[in-house]
Amino acid sequence: MNRDLPSGWTLVTLADVLREPLANGRSLPAREDGFPVLRATALRPVTVDFTQTKGGDDTARTRPPALAEPGDLLVSRVSGSRTLVGEGALVDILPQATAFPDTMIRVRALSSLLDPRYLAHLWNSPVVRRQIEDRTRQGGAAIYRINHRDLEQILLPLPALGEQARVVSQVKDHLAQIDATVTRTRRAAEQAEGLIYSMSAQASVGRLSGTDRAPGSLPGVGTHDGALPSLPASWRWTRLESIAEVTRGVAKNSRRQWDPADVEVPCLRVANVQRGRLDLDDVPVVRLPAQRALAAQLHSGDVLLTGGGDRGQLGRGWIWEEQLPHCVHQDHVFRARVIGQQMHPKLLAWHASGFGRKWCERNATQVTGLASIGLGKIRLMPVPIAPPAEQQRLVDLLDAHLTSLKVACAAAERALAIADQLRSNLLQQAFTGQLTPAAPSPGHQESSL
Repeated sequence: MNRDLPSGWTLVTLADVLREPLANGRSLPAREDGFPVLRATALRPVTVDFTQTKGGDDTARTRPPALAEPGDLLVSRVSGSRTLVGEGALVDILPQATAFPDTMIRVRALSSLLDPRYLAHLWNSPVVRRQIEDRTRQGGAAIYRINHRDLEQILLPLPALGEQARVVSQVKDHLAQIDATVTRTRRAAEQAEGLIYSMSAQASVGRLSGTDRAPGSLPGVGTHDGALPSLPASWRWTRLESIAEVTRGVAKNSRRQWDPADVEVPCLRVANVQRGRLDLDDVPVVRLPAQRALAAQLHSGDVLLTGGGDRGQLGRGWIWEEQLPHCVHQDHVFRARVIGQQMHPKLLAWHASGFGRKWCERNATQVTGLASIGLGKIRLMPVPIAPPAEQQRLVDLLDAHLTSLKVACAAAERALAIADQLRSNLLQQAFTGQLTPAAPSPGHQESSL
């Protein structure tokens, strides 16, 4: 930490300003209608979110639960993520008596030395976060933790109480402006993303074609098709199996004996196949017999569809475009390879991520919290087929519009990254004494109170 602080500022440890020793919370056995206990997600930046609670059985222990009090700073003691260890939030307004669990540490500071609001903002600044992450230790099962002794040694830049109040006031004003900009930017990005999905879903069932429409119908095959949308008169409904070869990917077989002749190839998981895109940042590899790997290899234009996971996300997917050599897909991802150019792969992918996703949700099975749809079932998904010339016109039209919307989404993501950096820079300056006082407004006179 930069120790060259302005005149009147001192550098103290957390131990120097404690009113009481640091204390862990206590966990209570779960009880749906029990005493409110904070969840880990309650530790939002700056203040505790008291809507994030769960029920605990306070009658099951001889000792009473550890209760939060206004002015307490609650700090995350353990987490599966290094960046969340040591995260702190102020108990500001306490709506009801609420306990905090043993995964949190309570900090009570001397109000004569430290404004709790100042501590809350300082705790979430780079000045403290860097120290916490340096002191964080990894325990078993990839769990990160920090102990009382390390927290007590955290260095805090401390001005007089009046200056603390001024810093808090300025930080709040600046953060409010940044947060308002972030909210507007996220709303705009969500609207642009919503337009992408809406336009692609509308195009796939001919609603951008502007022609007379006929009611949609298909012979029943034992699936829950629902009411099929009407289509332009020149279009028709069919089943996926009639226009594409649909196959399941490779299954992991840990019992198969390792063979030195096996080859290692990238293998797409469900998490890699997103709605309207492929996320290829983390693609695992599998070992397969060479012939099996060759037979399962993806080809450019293959449409990938998810067949397992969250019920509302089944059927989502996008097109493979040879991004990785010799890539295959796992058995919870389906590959649809269009036969004889009957349907443009983009139209199929857009349709599957819109109508198809809802169809899969209706026809899925649910076991122990996970949903899945079988190969035989997904082959029966209803698919709308347009004349070839109309297909290409729709793809060209949507590509032009979607490119503009994606550019807008990318710009929004860059703006959000800049906002995060501005927030970090602001807090760094505020708690190293570099945030200059705001100029008084015209006609302002200093109050004597």
